[in-house]
Amino acid sequence: MLFEICISVLIFSLIPITVKFTNANAFTIGFFRLLIASILVSFFWNKKINFKAYKKKNFWKLVFIGLAFFFHWITYTYSIKIAGPSICVLGMATYGVQLIFYGAYFLGHKITKKNLICLVLILIGVVLVIPSWDFHDRTTLGLGLALLSASFYSTIPILLQKSHEFSQETRIFHQFSIAFLCYLAFFPMTDWTSLMTADWSALVFLAVMGTFVAHSLWSKIVSQLPTTTTGIIYYLITPLAMILAALILGEELTTIQQIGGGVILGGALINSLNHNRFITAYNKIKSKT
Repeated sequence: MLFEICISVLIFSLIPITVKFTNANAFTIGFFRLLIASILVSFFWNKKINFKAYKKKNFWKLVFIGLAFFFHWITYTYSIKIAGPSICVLGMATYGVQLIFYGAYFLGHKITKKNLICLVLILIGVVLVIPSWDFHDRTTLGLGLALLSASFYSTIPILLQKSHEFSQETRIFHQFSIAFLCYLAFFPMTDWTSLMTADWSALVFLAVMGTFVAHSLWSKIVSQLPTTTTGIIYYLITPLAMILAALILGEELTTIQQIGGGVILGGALINSLNHNRFITAYNKIKSKT
């Protein structure tokens, strides 16, 4: 189990590094990843997917899941391209807290005092990380996109729960395939001619390892470990991604930004230890990918 944990966390941590490394733009990356992921999922889950779900009355729920996933991925990728992996993963670390508040609004779950304290901590961390409130600044814009990406990411577990009439495999397949169709609409904005061998290698890694293998390993982890443990493991990805960004890409954060990042991560981790039901639900669904 320790081996699976280490490999899974390492791959997840390398995803933002690889996105930044490749010269492929955001639309090229998303198009390629989802094309391969959709093919792999449809091949391995062929007997479990309802390919005629579009005929169902509530198919619109699957459409919203795919749209949310598309907006999550495109803002996530642009955040990395603009501000770098470190800023992006710090913004994404807020998704657990955002999930609590979305759950309270859409599902009627109770918000605790600890949730509010964690939210305040994260907001303080955000203020410390951004250099200014000018969205012409790349760090500010990138963090804003990461927070927006985390927001879209946080809606997906709720949308998945509200579409329980479809099997998990059907939901995930349509999450990928509908998001892929969104990328297909922007195909003219993709760029393939300028890609070198290293860029193609990065795309293959993102599609196969980052979108398929890592989630398969995560499936085994969440099925055998307590939710509190998996929550802690998940948040190991953020500092590891920041370390790898510094070692591989030479990224540097100021001392104030490092402190702010620590405050964001601390607030997110405390919130995760306090309230795991949404993350647990999403992990179980997401693990199928």
